[in-house]
Amino acid sequence: MTETSEKPFLSLADGFKVVTRADWVDMVEKGLKGRTISDISSELTYEGVALKPIYGRDDEDSSKVGNNYTQTMSRVRCELNSSSKQSGWQIRQAYFQSDPEAINLNIKKDISGGANSLLLRVTHEPDGIKAAGAHIRSITDLEKLLDGIDVESNSIAFMPDNSAIVLASMFGALMQKRRINFSKVFGNFGGDPVGSLASSGRLEGDINEHLKSVSDLAAWNIKNMPGMRAFNIDTTAYHAAGVTETEDLAIAMATAVTYLRSMVSNGLSVKLAFEQVSFTISVGTDVFQVIAKLRAARFIWSRIAMACGVKKNMRPMQLDAITATRTLSRRDIAVNMLRSTSACFAAGTGGATSITLYPHTYLLGIENSKARRIVRNTQNILINESSLDRVTDPGGGSHYVEYLTREFAKRSWGIFQEIEAGGGIFSGLISGEIQKMAEKSWASRQMNLASRNEPLTGVSSFPNLSEVVELKDDTIQPNAKYKLDTSYINDVNPVSYGFDDLIKAAAQSASLNNLLGGFSKTITTCNSLKFHRLAEAYEQLRDYSDIWLDAKGSRPSALIVCLGLPSDYTDRAVFAKNYLAVAGIESVQVEVGPSTLSDRVRHTKSDLIVICSSGKVYSEQLQNTLKVIKSHGEGVIVLAASPGSNKNELKFSGLDLFIYANDNMLETLSKIAKRIGMLAV
Repeated sequence: MTETSEKPFLSLADGFKVVTRADWVDMVEKGLKGRTISDISSELTYEGVALKPIYGRDDEDSSKVGNNYTQTMSRVRCELNSSSKQSGWQIRQAYFQSDPEAINLNIKKDISGGANSLLLRVTHEPDGIKAAGAHIRSITDLEKLLDGIDVESNSIAFMPDNSAIVLASMFGALMQKRRINFSKVFGNFGGDPVGSLASSGRLEGDINEHLKSVSDLAAWNIKNMPGMRAFNIDTTAYHAAGVTETEDLAIAMATAVTYLRSMVSNGLSVKLAFEQVSFTISVGTDVFQVIAKLRAARFIWSRIAMACGVKKNMRPMQLDAITATRTLSRRDIAVNMLRSTSACFAAGTGGATSITLYPHTYLLGIENSKARRIVRNTQNILINESSLDRVTDPGGGSHYVEYLTREFAKRSWGIFQEIEAGGGIFSGLISGEIQKMAEKSWASRQMNLASRNEPLTGVSSFPNLSEVVELKDDTIQPNAKYKLDTSYINDVNPVSYGFDDLIKAAAQSASLNNLLGGFSKTITTCNSLKFHRLAEAYEQLRDYSDIWLDAKGSRPSALIVCLGLPSDYTDRAVFAKNYLAVAGIESVQVEVGPSTLSDRVRHTKSDLIVICSSGKVYSEQLQNTLKVIKSHGEGVIVLAASPGSNKNELKFSGLDLFIYANDNMLETLSKIAKRIGMLAV
């Protein structure tokens, strides 16, 4: 018998020099050209979180609160690892057409290309052509939508525009008809009456009726279809209205608690109630903030569960990430592909259960198989080539990610408590407090957008005036003469409005009105949220430029007058050209001297003039240049430089406006557009 000796562990740090925080600070400051690290340590997120340039072990919270955070995140990782369904994320594809048969063909193509989860917006509106969702009036329409789709291999998430329980009854009846094993179906029915009210400002029926009906559905799911969830908290409307990431999480949790209370009061245990809730959360392009946001969501959800007594054997939080529509643009739409890639990487790293990316053509209303394939393959590459899905919580342990997660969780929890203290999310919507929160946060963001502290590639930075969109809508559309076929809809009344009776009625093609008969005629209303996009104000200026182009055959033009040598004017001339292009104004650049200025101004037709050069040349030639330009009766004259304390004097000399780095670009461009007549075409 031989005796074996244990080999010592190999330290990965062996052979490397010990580097201190001071060493890192010295390295950073070498690149700051005379500034110190404290000069770049004042940046704040919209949540008020201070961002530092360096994070290390000493930034960890060693207090009791910090220990609780560490323990909770460990619990979250254990929950994720305990579920075979949580290995990686689901590639979810969204559909917003109206014709169920057309959507069905697209679904089959997308599944063959790698999609394994479906997001189906459903409408019961009678005008199926105009409705923004699959037109479902009975089980027959739903059967067309899901014909030949393997619902056991592909999860399904519904976004009903009215009542989740009606759609669920049709789905249950269809599964019975197809003899599908209920236990093998996964997804959610999208019950979110509070979210529907916030999005449209209107809810047909009393809120308590809706809460009761979806709670009944949750109880039915637990017994019959446990892989489906009844409630889905969708906060995309709030995010589109401008709330911060922490406000978004707080609203999600306040809504979830409302639904939990409803299910528990309806007889479900707390643990089972948690298993009937899923979340749909918007994700933007700031990679680290998205990672921290999703990790903070899981942290808060776990803390709520523990506070409610669910301390073990909890199913992982169903956290579905979707592209934040406010980050998308209608201009230079190819950049939307980059935005989606950033959002997808961040959501996958942050632990999303599924990811839905809108095609880059989404805002143009173009349903294109190529655009859908691009966003699907973005996920395929990150999963199958980058193996991003193989590690649970890859951001865990990063000092910066952990710090940001803790801060997001702490601030979200505080806002959540404020909402609860005010009576809950429903009361906040009815009183208008939630709407005010969104408007205040949006106003704060607008200031940074206007001054380009938050630049938008292709919109407020590097605009592309020659963009040509050649993508065509290649999806199968319903016939223009399409009319609702009601021949298969029967006038069947449920024996009662218990869910089993609704399924029986739905199986007999009961009419929508009969399935909705359990709701009163009450209409619940509130002020609807106002949706925004980051690029909207700049895009409006570009729209005016397009109108000008259609009316006059060319875009508004600017004459860029360059004084002195190329070394004097080049930087400001390039800056001015890009600055004006943001508003759709094209530029013609001319280099002039004292003897050629008058001739160039006289023979170059333009709607405004921009003077570009160095401060030294301005001091020598600006006054004479202005006299020559004014002698030709030119209207709007702009100087590419900050006026500083000489603004009044320069204006008196004949200058109208000034363009420079970190000015209020949106305000200045709006003034230029108004003065040259762009807004009056």
